[in-house]
Amino acid sequence: MLKNLIRGLKALCLIGLVIFGWRHYDTLAPRAVALYQTSQKNLAAALSGDLSSHLLDADETADSTTTQSSGDSTNNSSASSTTSTSNASESSSVAASSSTSTTDATPIESIVQNTTLKKTYYYTFSSNLPKAARLVFKEAVATYNQTGLVHLVAGKASGTQNSVTFSMYHKKMSAGSTSVELGHGGPDITKQISWRGTQYWNNATASLNGSYSSAFSKSVAVHELGHALGLDHSTSKESVMYPISQGKSSLSSADIAALRTIYQKNA
Repeated sequence: MLKNLIRGLKALCLIGLVIFGWRHYDTLAPRAVALYQTSQKNLAAALSGDLSSHLLDADETADSTTTQSSGDSTNNSSASSTTSTSNASESSSVAASSSTSTTDATPIESIVQNTTLKKTYYYTFSSNLPKAARLVFKEAVATYNQTGLVHLVAGKASGTQNSVTFSMYHKKMSAGSTSVELGHGGPDITKQISWRGTQYWNNATASLNGSYSSAFSKSVAVHELGHALGLDHSTSKESVMYPISQGKSSLSSADIAALRTIYQKNA
């Protein structure tokens, strides 16, 4: 009795599926054909080794990380000010990179592109910054001062003066990560509009990841200070702004050209 009932239910279900398929033949048939063709292509790719190569390429594109944030806008009776921030991190790749070198000009951080910034910056060190970090940041300061395009001096900024704060943070990468974050930095632009006109200034930051000893190098310090001054990541391995550390600490011609674009607007 129970077996007959089960058989009857199965028969009804089968009949229902046949009727449903017949009524929706125009919709279901193309989908079934497309699914069959896709399965054939994937099988052929797997057998030839192409599929595994594509997956490897996809994994290799995740070597570096970049973070960005934006600040709030503030208003007052005599002037309106808006503040924008941008931070970028430098990574040290554990695996080999397949990127190719280019001669493209070093990009400029988007929030800096339409500003007019003075060349002088006042820099300070946070209280938790160890001696090793202070030394490499001082070397980075000297590197940028040698260009004559910016002038970084020790001291505390006041009012609308540009500033850079050098600091340290701690961040451990997760197990199995293919890259190590060595530092981050970026500009913090304030735009003030008053009866005297429009004025911009930059209260930037540059930080090293104290969780890794390799972060305390001149190349990383130059990279993060570059972000603070308005330089963005470059696709050229000759640039100090290449997102994966190449150990370079000398500015390329493209890096200098980008600095000139930012800081010679007042010239």
